[in-house]
Amino acid sequence: MDKLNKIDIKKSISKTVLDIFDTMLSLKVEMVDAVTDPDLDKTRLVGSINFSGEVVGVSSIHVSKKYSRVLTASMLGIKIDEIKDEEEVKDVIGEISNMITGNLKSDFLDAGLNCIISTPSITYGDNFVVDPPNITTPQKFIFNHKQYDFVIELYIKEESLPEGKKLESTDLSNDLIQEKINSVDIGVTIINSVIDVYYTMLSMEIERTEEIPASVMETTRTVASVTFAGDVDGIFNIQVNDDFARIMTMAMLDIEENEIESDEEVYDVLREMSNMIGGNLKSQFVDAGLMCELSTPSITSGLDFKIESLNVTSPESFVFRYKDHAIVVEAGVKKDEKEEPSQEEINAQKKASKKPDQEAKENEFQNLDILLNIPLGITVELGRTQKSISELLKLGPASVVEFSQIEGEPVNILVNQTLIARGEVVVEKEKYGIRILEIISRQDRINSLQ
Repeated sequence: MDKLNKIDIKKSISKTVLDIFDTMLSLKVEMVDAVTDPDLDKTRLVGSINFSGEVVGVSSIHVSKKYSRVLTASMLGIKIDEIKDEEEVKDVIGEISNMITGNLKSDFLDAGLNCIISTPSITYGDNFVVDPPNITTPQKFIFNHKQYDFVIELYIKEESLPEGKKLESTDLSNDLIQEKINSVDIGVTIINSVIDVYYTMLSMEIERTEEIPASVMETTRTVASVTFAGDVDGIFNIQVNDDFARIMTMAMLDIEENEIESDEEVYDVLREMSNMIGGNLKSQFVDAGLMCELSTPSITSGLDFKIESLNVTSPESFVFRYKDHAIVVEAGVKKDEKEEPSQEEINAQKKASKKPDQEAKENEFQNLDILLNIPLGITVELGRTQKSISELLKLGPASVVEFSQIEGEPVNILVNQTLIARGEVVVEKEKYGIRILEIISRQDRINSLQ
């Protein structure tokens, strides 16, 4: 149980950070003793990764919003004003966190400590405090680059695995892992677990509701989070307003409100709730034949913040109600779902499967669609004849022009001097019209337009 103490973590963190910032971002940083950057107390991002196994805890990097954009531009080789959106920023902070924690994990493995790490999660906003797992004394490392500071915090401890347990990923293919993940009904598991745990542990009968009350986001709230690692990557959050968190604490500990000694007691209750509900979901994955580890819970409290797991694109949200209080639960795991093909890909697939003559015809019809709303003039031709210029000069009033067509033959119907149909003259209520008798084939009409 003393392998962790033999590792010079400060030296490892310092070397890793300096190397990553030099080679990946072309930025020179140095380790310093104190934070002097006031922006770290304003809008900021925290990239966190959890350890499970013989090392448990969390590693996190704290950067200001301003500096996060500097890092993003440096990583992507662009100017700051060329950053497309905040998703690019979060991805870069997550990647930096992943590289730092990954190197630290390698040091632990080299020391004989079997451990795995979760995918990164990002907490961002203007007003929040992160209270990591209450398991050990934190280690804090401060780095500086020009006027910017950033902080790496480490809350880890060594822990022995149960006898016979191994942290080994299954030999299943990615497709089979996804099939097993999809076999677990996350929604049903979460809903049943939340209702059962609240009733069993707090004697509260809660019910599910559809909408998140505005009051949940408008007042100070606390979020307890656990992450999944192994064959399953993901996150589970449970969040409540601070007043309801204290009510939950009173119910769990069977005490009065004035007997709550500190916020840490409240946080411990929320940690326990998230651990039990997240543990139920983990059990479903294990029962499906997947290796899945659950991290120790962490706490985030504040007014304006959001937590996202970078590999979970669309986590499921569930809202529950107890009297006038709301409980919001989010859960999601990484799923390698096949992307929907683009329209260009669909067209290419259709093109490859068609016969050449069929493709040619359909292309002509598709091109014709562009012209469908253009107005055209329709002409009815009673007949035709040819005249010389001298004969035309002799024409005058009462002259008779003979046509090639004889009485009773169909008349021609033209569009922009192109024959499209034949018909006959009809008279109804002293008005002339044309009854269409024959339509020129569609392909012939298309050809005549070319």
